[in-house]
Amino acid sequence: MKNLIHMLALCGASLLLTTANCQAANISFSLESASNPIHVGDVFAIEVVAHDLFAGDNSDELLAFGLNAASSISGLLEFQGSTVNPLFSDDSLLVNLHAAGSAFPGISSDPSNTLLFNLATLHFKALATGQVSLAIASDLSDFNQGLIFLNQGPMAINASRSFDIAAVPLPPSLLMFVSGVVVSLGGFRRKRG
Repeated sequence: MKNLIHMLALCGASLLLTTANCQAANISFSLESASNPIHVGDVFAIEVVAHDLFAGDNSDELLAFGLNAASSISGLLEFQGSTVNPLFSDDSLLVNLHAAGSAFPGISSDPSNTLLFNLATLHFKALATGQVSLAIASDLSDFNQGLIFLNQGPMAINASRSFDIAAVPLPPSLLMFVSGVVVSLGGFRRKRG
């Protein structure tokens, strides 16, 4: 009898892991930005988007999520805060993550959030020129990170994006002023000489 219970428990755990792995293979993540180009001094937004959130299991519910963002080169970006999707309570400060939210009851499958679902918007300030690679990689040993569903184990949120931070361009009016000064000085020299 004890062996039978042990075998049933192993089969159940195996089934749960298989279901979670099938689901994990279908959900993907991306970091989206409307700002292009990004210049030094700009404050810009990066949206963390889940694709096919309920792929494979339309009966499940999303209870919570949590994530941290990391930049490949420190000193080029400064994290300014986040805006969590209004369907969630903002738990970012509570769990000390860049963005975290919880929803009770959970968020269920709906045609409006099945294909593209914005988890949060991260706000950054560009500090210096250069190429930056921004990445999100969940640490599932932290109970608050990743996607947390009702019927399956936590799922890692992994996404990255590279972009360039450019120098602030000179305004056209300044260029016209400088060229006007140069022309005036040239004319002034000719009259004197």
